[in-house]
Amino acid sequence: MAGGMDLGTGGKGKKKPLDTAINLVPFIDLMAVTISFLIMTAVWNQINRLQVSQSGGPSSSDTPPEVKTLPLNLLISERGFTISSGGSSLDIPKINGAYIFCHGSGKDLIDEKCEDTTLVGALKKIKAEVPEQRNITVQCEDGVKYQDLVRVIDVCNTKDSSQQPVLFPEVAVSAVG
Repeated sequence: MAGGMDLGTGGKGKKKPLDTAINLVPFIDLMAVTISFLIMTAVWNQINRLQVSQSGGPSSSDTPPEVKTLPLNLLISERGFTISSGGSSLDIPKINGAYIFCHGSGKDLIDEKCEDTTLVGALKKIKAEVPEQRNITVQCEDGVKYQDLVRVIDVCNTKDSSQQPVLFPEVAVSAVG
């Protein structure tokens, strides 16, 4: 039965039957590709998600003590690094067109003997002043290479031999502006 329609008998000179099989495989293939594409592109919508906690709920008696932290920003620019916290800032310029991470000679090795005028030396100095500080915001200008940004994030996530964070393990990356 085809919805109350006359299907015909299929004989000579009469109507042809309207019941035909529709091939659904190409349609299913198209839908699978479309859904996969939508899922892959939807993942990037959650990058700028804000962490929000509900206020006004029942308060617990075990509130942690206030931890002294400061808004710590690290700007990567074509000129070098700029570390700003509170109202002060420190510029670490490039030397011979290269970012200086630990040694002024340009040796790309992170060790205990980092100079104070380098990125690691300045970050260690801040960490010594505020040992509870765990977060830093890294801002990057448009002209900076991606590998330099990744290197800065790796430096901020430096761990010691027992896999404990030495500097700032909670790194946030944001746009300049």
